[in-house]
Amino acid sequence: MKRIKIINRIIYCVILLAFLIFMGSAFIFSTVDMKTPADSKTRISIKPENTRYIGDGKIEYHIKLDATSGNNMALAFVSRHQNVEVYAGDKLIYYVRNHKSIYGTTTGTNYTIINVPSYTTDVVVRLTNVYDGYKARETSFEYGDETRIIKELIAESLPSVILSSFIILVGFAMVILWIICRKNIAQTEALFYFGLFAMIIGAWALNETDLATLLIEDRKIASLIGYMLLMIMPVPFIQAEKNFFQAEKKSVVSNVLCALFTVIDIVLLVCHMTAVKEFKNSVYIIHMMLIISLIYFCGVLIKRIHVNGFDRKVKANIIGAAALGISMIVDLIAYYKGMQQTDLIGKLGILVFIIVLGYESISEAFEKIKEGQKADFYKEMAVTDTMTGVYNRSAFQEWEHETSDYEGYSIATFDLNNLKWCNDNLGHAAGDAYIQASARIIKEIFGSHGKCYRIGGDEFCTVINQKSKKFDNARHVKQLRELEKYAEKELGIKGLNVQIACGYAEYDIKTDKNFEDTRSRADKKMYESKRRLKRE
Repeated sequence: MKRIKIINRIIYCVILLAFLIFMGSAFIFSTVDMKTPADSKTRISIKPENTRYIGDGKIEYHIKLDATSGNNMALAFVSRHQNVEVYAGDKLIYYVRNHKSIYGTTTGTNYTIINVPSYTTDVVVRLTNVYDGYKARETSFEYGDETRIIKELIAESLPSVILSSFIILVGFAMVILWIICRKNIAQTEALFYFGLFAMIIGAWALNETDLATLLIEDRKIASLIGYMLLMIMPVPFIQAEKNFFQAEKKSVVSNVLCALFTVIDIVLLVCHMTAVKEFKNSVYIIHMMLIISLIYFCGVLIKRIHVNGFDRKVKANIIGAAALGISMIVDLIAYYKGMQQTDLIGKLGILVFIIVLGYESISEAFEKIKEGQKADFYKEMAVTDTMTGVYNRSAFQEWEHETSDYEGYSIATFDLNNLKWCNDNLGHAAGDAYIQASARIIKEIFGSHGKCYRIGGDEFCTVINQKSKKFDNARHVKQLRELEKYAEKELGIKGLNVQIACGYAEYDIKTDKNFEDTRSRADKKMYESKRRLKRE
């Protein structure tokens, strides 16, 4: 039955996932027949009529446009850490200029869409590098209806946005799972660090998309966020791998790398804020940190192969390493070639890495949960009386040993009348049924106030904590007598007279040296009860 429930849940989750994927894909691939004014206006790539390089840091484009009376025509292009000036004829119609602050000098990466005035034929675009010493990068231009350009740009960047968002969600889910599991099982840090790494790298990838370029107006801050996400990425990555393989318990390599990267991050941030060396000029250091992290990853992987061979963890990491390595290469090429955003292949590589390693981490966490449940089960069995289901004498002795302050505790002791007669005349099966029924009664009445123990063949006790609520023993004994009658009917054994003698005593620090003295006083009252019941 339990297996059927698990299978049903898995099927439900698969169907739900398929539904979500189907709905998500509709935003990308679905088309409808719709005619808008923008459809009659084409979006075309346009080459400048003349390109002039004015030194290493400045480039000027002269663009010839077809004269049009449309009032929604726009010129679109990308600028990267550049001041922008756009002239329609001799008139300046658009500009982006940098200014220095603790956040940096950059203008960031801008996807510029400029509405061109009607009947404009000549446009000049002048791009000037914010940072000295960098060769002016060329850019490509598009011309068409402004609404259509924006719609198509969003549609083209949507797959990357969805992938990046999914990576963030996977990471968030892993961190939540770690929060849930960490109190119950040990060695789940890999889950936390993989989740943290996934959220960081997902946020970085999302920040690099064209959609983010359009939506985040302050591109200086967006650029700063991108660099800082890259800077903090190596530390959780190294810690994730270290904890995933439970490696280097005595080695200091990972700790030294994490400490070194943290120091470098702080130094780079200070240099950026003081304009000594901004992130744009020190990005190669950040890239070196990422490469060193990947090398560490490969080193841990090789060490694992040497010690354990090609086990499941190794195979998963080989797939993850290949995917992440390809992704990193694609991202670096995209950056140094001046592409606007990380290629979709790069994001797919990151997603494969997160899913493969995340699945292994989650599987391991659930395996440890099962192991913990088994350990708890066997521990519970060791202190449980198998016949009655209440705790056994060992559990009672363990409680006495572990408890140093008995103030506020009391004890109720029980003994079964007529058990020997029942065994001799009705059989041991009837005697066992008598013991089990009595245990159920005791647990039902007294169990909500403390733990119930079977400390002998027909002897039971309940340790009651009165620190928060005073215990009324007389009322509970009255309930005990009422349930004895129902037990006789329930067992259906002719001649059986169910009688559970009960004694009660509270720990008194003035008279009791230990809790055994309290139990002895309760036993005396219990034997008085036993004799009284036999006379009735």
